[in-house]
Amino acid sequence: MTYRPYLNYIFVFATLLLTSCSKHASPQDVALNFMHAIQQSNFELAKKYATKESQQVISLYAIFDDRRNSAERDKIRQAEISIVNHQEKGDQATVTVLNSSSKKEELLQLVKESGQWKISLTLESIIPNSPGTAPTDSLAPAVNYPSDSSSNTDQGKSH
Repeated sequence: MTYRPYLNYIFVFATLLLTSCSKHASPQDVALNFMHAIQQSNFELAKKYATKESQQVISLYAIFDDRRNSAERDKIRQAEISIVNHQEKGDQATVTVLNSSSKKEELLQLVKESGQWKISLTLESIIPNSPGTAPTDSLAPAVNYPSDSSSNTDQGKSH
């Protein structure tokens, strides 16, 4: 009995595993993954893309999501999400996404936590119908834009 064919598969699998683990996701990747998790009401997955403090905020957001009717939830799940802008400064980043359900740009704040980009949310950003927050049919909280005018733009990038 020869194990040589199996060793090739193990080698390929190990190589893929090691290279995928060593690559850190960009702020844009984290923002899209977070938005897609929120879009599917997969809040446990969304928490993996969020800071430790933001994970509690996501738990509260899940309560609001449970109160949505099926038409609102379907609209959110069918929305297209695209990145319209991003900006990175040291250990902080902002990613502006456009989702077709709310037809509004939403600014996500990210920070590096243990070397990985994480979404940073505040309680005020998730309370529906509160000044400065996203509408209830929005996928994720809206955040005030930074005053700095320099930015990197990814026009038309969608996933």
